[in-house]
Amino acid sequence: MRISEWHERFTLQSTWTQDLRNFIFGKINAQPGQTLLDVGVGTGALLDEYTGRGLQVTGLDLNLENCQFSNLHPAKSIIFNADAHHMPFKAGQFDLTATHYVLLWVRDPAHVVAEMKRVTKPGGYVVAFAEPDYHSRIDYPKVFQDIGKIQNRSLAFQGIDLSMGRKLGHIFRTIGLKDVRLGLLAGQWRYPEKDDFDHEWDIIAFDLGGFIPVDEILAMKERALESWLAGESTVFIPTFYAYGMV
Repeated sequence: MRISEWHERFTLQSTWTQDLRNFIFGKINAQPGQTLLDVGVGTGALLDEYTGRGLQVTGLDLNLENCQFSNLHPAKSIIFNADAHHMPFKAGQFDLTATHYVLLWVRDPAHVVAEMKRVTKPGGYVVAFAEPDYHSRIDYPKVFQDIGKIQNRSLAFQGIDLSMGRKLGHIFRTIGLKDVRLGLLAGQWRYPEKDDFDHEWDIIAFDLGGFIPVDEILAMKERALESWLAGESTVFIPTFYAYGMV
């Protein structure tokens, strides 16, 4: 996909977890003027939200194209092209460090969280806003079960840890964070509409591409849309969050 299409995907993901971020920011008493490191800033999908809260945001991402795209964002942030396993920051530099759909992609998530802890001030918080557990997904009816199996194969091929969500609490506790809180994003569904399906399908089609022929993808889409609009479908990927104090 083009970088602009990845940005649309990341922005869509951010809408799923907006209420959760509001909840967690309240729990950790985030205040205007505090410094926040966005680990895996991606295309900057969350920069507006963070700076809109009055936070002074620094972003970090391994992908240079992501960093260049983030730097075009109107939100005033400093973006570093660097590896989250070896952050170019001194100890205790930030009030808050946060990730969003990132740890499932990295080589050693425990090492990344340990680095987040290192660069966070004592009394500050390390936050993972969203880490899915694809191995626990619920798909119904059969057409969505078939889609889910193929999508999981694709995601594993892309290098994702399909079980990241269930590991999150253990990682946060074992690196020595205090008062670790672990939770699960609740599923909420309104009456099914075609626009919602189309947004979701753009992501699904990308993941299915290369694993099954295009004509099969189109046939699956037709059956899935019929099921969706009939109100019989359920697609739920458990998504965990965690936060703890340094």
